[in-house]
Amino acid sequence: MTTSMNHSKLPVGSPRPQPSATANSERQAASHILRSWAACWQVIALVFICCGCGYQVRSSVRKLPAGIQSLGIPTFRNATNQYKLEQQISSAVIKEFGTRTRMPITSSKTGVDAVLVGEIRSMSSSPVIFGTDTFASAFLVTVQLSVQLVRTSDSKVLWQNTGFLFRERYVLNSKLSDFFSEENPALERLSREFATSLVSTILNSSIP
Repeated sequence: MTTSMNHSKLPVGSPRPQPSATANSERQAASHILRSWAACWQVIALVFICCGCGYQVRSSVRKLPAGIQSLGIPTFRNATNQYKLEQQISSAVIKEFGTRTRMPITSSKTGVDAVLVGEIRSMSSSPVIFGTDTFASAFLVTVQLSVQLVRTSDSKVLWQNTGFLFRERYVLNSKLSDFFSEENPALERLSREFATSLVSTILNSSIP
């Protein structure tokens, strides 16, 4: 006995059934929720980043002790023969104080609560490694400085260090002409390191 079964088929080229309006609404709602969560997480991450940055800025800004509200940093006295070394070091110190304290910083000795008086006492370059052609391939530049923080109202020395000693190493190739071109960048690095150390020491010191 043969049983005939009728299978309904869509004609070729007929459009497929479209999803119901309910399914479309559910998908749109889910997509909207995902976008909302992504936006919320972006806002939360931005808040944490801003808070972190704000904390770092506030913690790095300090005040000078002894009620000093303004500071004068005249160009350091240069007792060496190194050309413009006093300008490199003085500029680095002024920039570091301005960044770390956010107080008025000038190069004048008058009209300020305190003056930072500095002197470059000595500067030398010594060979530390010799190449095959007997010309040194690495040098060590050494700078000695003296610094005083003086209150202008009564000329009292609030803080001083007469024995700052900083060294910076620089490497040369076999050309003698590169000696001075490599020495100057080394002195610039030394100036920045000295300024950072000086400002940190003064800001963390117990000045009456």
